[in-house]
Amino acid sequence: MTPISATGASRRRARAERGFSLVEMMVALAILGLLTATVLMTLPDDGPRLSDEAERLAGRLEHAREEALAVNRPVEVTLDARGYAFREQRRGEWRPLADGPFEAQAWPEGLKVAVEGADGRSAVRFDTTGAAEPAVIRLSNKARTMRVVVDAQGEVQVHDGQG
Repeated sequence: MTPISATGASRRRARAERGFSLVEMMVALAILGLLTATVLMTLPDDGPRLSDEAERLAGRLEHAREEALAVNRPVEVTLDARGYAFREQRRGEWRPLADGPFEAQAWPEGLKVAVEGADGRSAVRFDTTGAAEPAVIRLSNKARTMRVVVDAQGEVQVHDGQG
């Protein structure tokens, strides 16, 4: 028989020696899981931030459209596997734009680009009214694809996915 004192010391000692209950263990594992998920969600992406690149390209295309309207000259954005650059038409010939927001940009490593223009060119051209030749620019990395769409009115939109 187990000796029992008036204070109940032997029972407390027996409970302390048993360890954790199943509920306590499950609560600890749930907290650990939440902390792990939080850390994983805050880690930087392996590849380029695709949404950032798509938004940056869309903003720079809008700058090109505004430039065409402001200077009353066609402005073109040429795109290839390495990056994109800007140029304007002056006196019948195309001259590069390289200052400020028109500096040529290289794509980040791991980013793939495909351009579907109305006339098969890898460029977006804005005329003096701000209108454009419609184009779809697909940006993709290992995990995602985003589209930058330029319509005939020169409006630029960013869409997630292939659609």
